[in-house]
Amino acid sequence: MKRQFWILSLLAVVLVLALAACASPSQPTKAPEQPAATQAPAQPAATEAATEAPTKAPAASSGGLLRMLTWEGYAPEELVDKFTKETGIKVEITYIGDNNELIAKMAATKGVGFDLVSPTLNYVATAQEQFGIYQPIDLTKVNKDLFIPAYWDSILKNSEYQGKPYALPFVWGTTAMVVNLEKAPDAGKSYLDLCDPKYKGRVSYRAKYDTLYMFAYALGYDPAEAVKNEDEYRKVMDAVRDKMIECKPIVRTYWDSRQQLEDLLKNDEVWVATSWDAIAWTLMKEYPNKFKYVVPKEGAVGWFDTFAISAGAENVDAAYKWINFIMKPENAAVIINKTGYQTASEGAVELASPEMAKIVAETLPPEKMKTIKWYFPLPPYAQDIQADVLEQVKAAESK
Repeated sequence: MKRQFWILSLLAVVLVLALAACASPSQPTKAPEQPAATQAPAQPAATEAATEAPTKAPAASSGGLLRMLTWEGYAPEELVDKFTKETGIKVEITYIGDNNELIAKMAATKGVGFDLVSPTLNYVATAQEQFGIYQPIDLTKVNKDLFIPAYWDSILKNSEYQGKPYALPFVWGTTAMVVNLEKAPDAGKSYLDLCDPKYKGRVSYRAKYDTLYMFAYALGYDPAEAVKNEDEYRKVMDAVRDKMIECKPIVRTYWDSRQQLEDLLKNDEVWVATSWDAIAWTLMKEYPNKFKYVVPKEGAVGWFDTFAISAGAENVDAAYKWINFIMKPENAAVIINKTGYQTASEGAVELASPEMAKIVAETLPPEKMKTIKWYFPLPPYAQDIQADVLEQVKAAESK
């Protein structure tokens, strides 16, 4: 067990170094190069608000309803039941498939209808600037001791808008490829394998922003650099659009949810697909000789999802109570063991199952961690360009 703890801890070190290298979300930057995994974690300077946070959070009031807008797997039923039993607070969950959907739902009502949401880090500050859908984090209500310190510092710093933090660290992961070893043992060397005619009708990926980035890297572009200039980013995304339309005859369907992708793979409808690491890892636990999470030569795409409090929250205390509950190591470990998602909970990694630790170490070793292309901040024009390109790709589907 000590060896498995060391493996996951090493992966966490590499992630910390990458986050420490990231700039503020308000300034688009090139995807950072990853330092060696043997280096000690760099500790970013904490924000002024962070230094004032107490190490113990006051108890929140019990009862009422907590309304969450989050991703599949982030609120397992057993933890929701446990939370309700402990606090008397009922939980209502709405699931989202991407950040654009999250922002649209929040912007439509200025956040009214939701208390706690889980946006990806690179969308937090820009969405707040555009739509005012979040409220600053009240650090007096958060138990800082529950968080891995460097993640705490990095996410607070990189979610700042007008000098105030708007997010807390929650779950991080990568997106690459999952392959059926029985049907497509050679797939996964490049994202362009998603266009290989020999897999016609057996390919699936999301018609979302992460796929745009994968194809961009596979075509030799650096979208994280191109995004600094509107015309250049349009040029890159147009090239990606053309390639995705060219590859459409190969694609069986675009997947939208974790459950949909799992079903497609388990039923042998799809052999090669893009996948969040946690989806592939749980499939590998269930079918160890059939599926594998593969990071192609271009590198995985990396992301960090967060906690943010809605500007229209009606039960703020319940939101903070959930945060302090879910980040307890014994609870965060349930997410790791059930879904494969890695968390920012201090001590949760020690409770990860040896089986999951082994799978993570085999498919995402330090040398692969160093090739991760982290999500980059998106100015409004880049979001518009991506939306236009994806609409054109989807429209071409019916031709």
